[in-house]
Amino acid sequence: MRQLLYQLLRCPKCQGKLDATPFTQSSDGTEVIEGLLACRCGARYPIVDTIPRMLPNAFAFFPDFVHRYRDRLGTGLHVETERRPAQRFDVLVSKTQESFGYQWTTFSEMVCDFRDNFWNYLYPATPDSFRGKLGLDAGCGFGRHIYHAASCGAEMVGVDLSRAIDATYQNTKQFSNLHLVQADIYALPFAPDTFDFVYSVGVLHHLPDPARGVRALAGLLKPNGSLSLWLYSSTRRVSNFFLEIVRILTTRLPHSLVNGLSFLGAVVDRFGLILPYTVMKRVPLIGQAVEKLTPPRIKLYSHYPFQVLHADWFDRLAAPIRYYYSEPEVRGILEQAGIVEIKTSCTGYYGWRGCGVRPRISVQDPAMSAR
Repeated sequence: MRQLLYQLLRCPKCQGKLDATPFTQSSDGTEVIEGLLACRCGARYPIVDTIPRMLPNAFAFFPDFVHRYRDRLGTGLHVETERRPAQRFDVLVSKTQESFGYQWTTFSEMVCDFRDNFWNYLYPATPDSFRGKLGLDAGCGFGRHIYHAASCGAEMVGVDLSRAIDATYQNTKQFSNLHLVQADIYALPFAPDTFDFVYSVGVLHHLPDPARGVRALAGLLKPNGSLSLWLYSSTRRVSNFFLEIVRILTTRLPHSLVNGLSFLGAVVDRFGLILPYTVMKRVPLIGQAVEKLTPPRIKLYSHYPFQVLHADWFDRLAAPIRYYYSEPEVRGILEQAGIVEIKTSCTGYYGWRGCGVRPRISVQDPAMSAR
């Protein structure tokens, strides 16, 4: 954890400022490797492998850390390390955390350059619109998007609920302008009006209450800051319907078994559909017809290596929750969060981009209302 991130962090329980106690630091003293963040409200959060773990039960996930520093952590850890009984909402969040933690630690390698993919999701944003600004990647996974945001010169903070945040660190540790936090979108450890821009790609539709997540992100924007989302599309009603039937079973299976099923799905895609397409589209006379008749999904995946296919099949089959949206629903979810100047556009049949800005003066501002 570097000094800039420490200055940004707030207690997710009470929004209070935090006191930092370093246990180990980098050789140049610029980064805390392991340590403790404490708030006056009594909340405490470990810093493990340079990453602040801003979750209410964070110590429960790092027993080795607790063992190493028990004398320095003091009393009361028996309360913090207990896993408390959860309501259905919390159970869904926990299952999502486990699913994506497994996914992005299993498929953590940056097997290709996702630059075009990233800017396609965030269109009409450009590198110039990010350069020199402070941004938040909400749900950074294994780091394939935040890598490119940091590459263009933005000061970036990446947040993920799961242990995928450790894969992000391995893939992006060369960037001094990139900071990581393990935290929940519903309880983000930042003050309002912090970021120049916030984006979330392929994340919010996996939350129990996506609209609540959008509102949480919108509240972190500075006035005139931009929010960009990418959400699943409801356009493919038939395929979505049959996928959800399959998922009734697969979301209840062990992740290792779903991983095997996902591998089989990727094999069928690669050798049964993509390989024939790539060969036949080059054949004289029939190539043009093949190009016209081939589904967009097959064309898209023909540009990616096998691991991307494998990981995406796992995502389809294992994620506990998947919501699908129409264009008016994407617009509505942004409007409800107080976002204005909204623009929406589709990325084929698969998803919707949605973006807009937080107004300079809220329409609910008391000074506005009095006029």
